[in-house]
Amino acid sequence: MPIRSSLSLRPNRSVLLWLVALACLGSQPLGANSPPRLITLAPHLTELSFEAGADVHLVGVVAFSDYPEKAQSLPRIGDAFQFDFERIVSLNPSHALAWVGGTPQRVAQQLTQLGIEVVWIKTQTLAQIADAILTIATIAGDQTIADENVEQFQHQIGRWQAQSKTVASDQRQRIFYQISAQPLYTFGAGHVINEVFAVCGAENIFKDISTEAFVVDIESVIDRNPDWILVGTDAQQPNSSTKALPVVHEALSELNASIHAVDANALVRPTTRIVQGINALCALTLNAPAQSASPTQE
Repeated sequence: MPIRSSLSLRPNRSVLLWLVALACLGSQPLGANSPPRLITLAPHLTELSFEAGADVHLVGVVAFSDYPEKAQSLPRIGDAFQFDFERIVSLNPSHALAWVGGTPQRVAQQLTQLGIEVVWIKTQTLAQIADAILTIATIAGDQTIADENVEQFQHQIGRWQAQSKTVASDQRQRIFYQISAQPLYTFGAGHVINEVFAVCGAENIFKDISTEAFVVDIESVIDRNPDWILVGTDAQQPNSSTKALPVVHEALSELNASIHAVDANALVRPTTRIVQGINALCALTLNAPAQSASPTQE
């Protein structure tokens, strides 16, 4: 499913106007030996920059870049789909980290025209999370910090992967993940959540839908009869708790499925913090007996 951008652009505004703005704001081109200056175009890219030891080179980040705590004080350049180009120009970045599958191509093109090098980061698998950290480290990070974080991440993932191999295919827990209730939104095949489930001996009931996220109707969820319903919450918010019974659609609550709230930031955001979500999920799924066989999917 193509991702729609809410970016508001004026076709008749040329790059020359931005270059004029650049001059007016007093920014100077970076020299060949100047330290890199990074902006991130998605919250998980901000987090990955810290994990790569590149945080000292961050000069601008998008909204919801809330982890680690130090990221909250960095200058904002908009959100993941709508950007403040005047603000970006004033920060004089050398590189922009873009999200494959999320950052609009138009945005990348306009940043390139402004002389900013756009680096595309892909994080649709667990292996790509490790690769992303190493890629960022080669641009602006600390290789030692990056290597340590990647090594620890791969070790922890490998431990769970070894355990999940003991789960027979017909005993895998079948999960429906609720991103939001109104509209009812979930993940398809294009998101790292599928590999997260697999590591925990489980599978996404919509793993056959070739898109990253989409709106789903209640009937489709009922027909696929999940063993588990996971509801993403923001554990960092004061009124949100992964220990409380989450709110799901009334029809879903009538299914013979275990319902659990999970920390969406840990389980879904593609950074090394996903290990925390995997630890919590595997503790549930790898110790839970499978329900009776579900009907064949359409």
